[in-house]
Amino acid sequence: MRRASFIVIVPVAALLLAVWTIPVSAQETTPAAKTDAAAAAPAPKDAPKEIPEVREAWSLFTNRDADGALTVLKRACRKHPEISPPYVILFRFFASANAAAGMRNALEEGVKSAPSDPEAYLELADMNWQERRITEARLLYERATALLAKSELAARRKNLEIRTLAGMSRTSQAREDWAAAQQYAENWLKVDPQSIEGMTTLAGCLLRQKNVNAALEYLVKAYRLADDQAKKDNKPVDMLPPEAIVAEFYWRTGDQENAQKWMVVALREKPRDIKVRVLATQWAWETGKLVEAERQANAVLQLDPQSLDGLVLRGLIARFQKNYKAAEEYSQRAVLLRPTLFAATNNLALALAEQSSDEKKSRALEYAENNAKQYQKTNQASEAWSTYGWVLYKLEKYDDAEKALRQAVSGGTFTPDTAYYLACVMEKRGGHTKDVINLLENALKIAGPFAYRDDAKALVAIMKK
Repeated sequence: MRRASFIVIVPVAALLLAVWTIPVSAQETTPAAKTDAAAAAPAPKDAPKEIPEVREAWSLFTNRDADGALTVLKRACRKHPEISPPYVILFRFFASANAAAGMRNALEEGVKSAPSDPEAYLELADMNWQERRITEARLLYERATALLAKSELAARRKNLEIRTLAGMSRTSQAREDWAAAQQYAENWLKVDPQSIEGMTTLAGCLLRQKNVNAALEYLVKAYRLADDQAKKDNKPVDMLPPEAIVAEFYWRTGDQENAQKWMVVALREKPRDIKVRVLATQWAWETGKLVEAERQANAVLQLDPQSLDGLVLRGLIARFQKNYKAAEEYSQRAVLLRPTLFAATNNLALALAEQSSDEKKSRALEYAENNAKQYQKTNQASEAWSTYGWVLYKLEKYDDAEKALRQAVSGGTFTPDTAYYLACVMEKRGGHTKDVINLLENALKIAGPFAYRDDAKALVAIMKK
């Protein structure tokens, strides 16, 4: 799994997933993405010159002629049996256009037209995995595995073997069957001994079984390969150092004593690695060590004053410290670098709303309202509505604030800060004291970052008098 940027800040509960996968270098794509180049062809410029039919099919597809594209792809597959089946290639065309219905329909047709070929099953398995439909994904991976054992696929075999083994390992991890997941990862490396992702997947399984030394051996090897590739590409290595990966594993599985121990080692080994500093910042912030979080975020910005991760985190920390002018400054710098980044605009809205200036409150409302509209059908919806509600509260628009905050909690998952915002609105609108106190006390029971924890305690104390 490729490492994602740290700029998306999520509650700690969302990080403690059943499946913990180690981030790997961006130089290697995931097994699900490792398709033969001709079949993948997301755009004409990427289609191999030796298979002009694929390029022609893409051109027809982009001109809204999917049937014509399919006809050409069938001809291409007869001529080039080493490429993916026609409906699988058509699925990838639909995927490049973000056409979900077309994607699934193409694969269903692929299964119907070539029931003994494993690739359509494998793509369906990957789709179900992405949708967190674990059981369906597992059954499809098993079907693909069985078909692969009986198929003569020549050029496609190695790639499909890697993908099925990776899928079986992932679904075993989801079931917390770490020994089985380890076996699939080991078989993966037998097929592709230089796979960085295979090594890091195996290391994750070993860590789950408390075999830290063996895990480190694979992580060190993976990191060296990633570093060698990065040097060839004249790019920085896009993988956390081994010690930092172990630290992150312990952090996200709740062992903070070992997380701190390995974080110290990682910082000592790679003090100028921005990824390590960002990780240390996040860990310190989420575990309530604001002074240390500030120190690490400052170190990130010393290494790179334009670091988006560093600016977002530094602004977030400043807001938690109630230094709203500093929070505004850092968040504004992040917004200037990437105006559409939710973490930056959301934090900027909250920082502006806490200041006395009418002009700043007006800007806060603009950012918050835009986010509530833009992100209402995304994973950021609850947080966007929450911020919008709090800004409205600061503008003394209590009725509208409560509506927004009720929307924020409607999904059932929300942060303790959201609960605090709602309690404040209910208190202002004359809500039952018992209900407000219960809401605040439940918020205080939630572990992890809570910007208004002290304020919530104070409000409970006042309301109990």
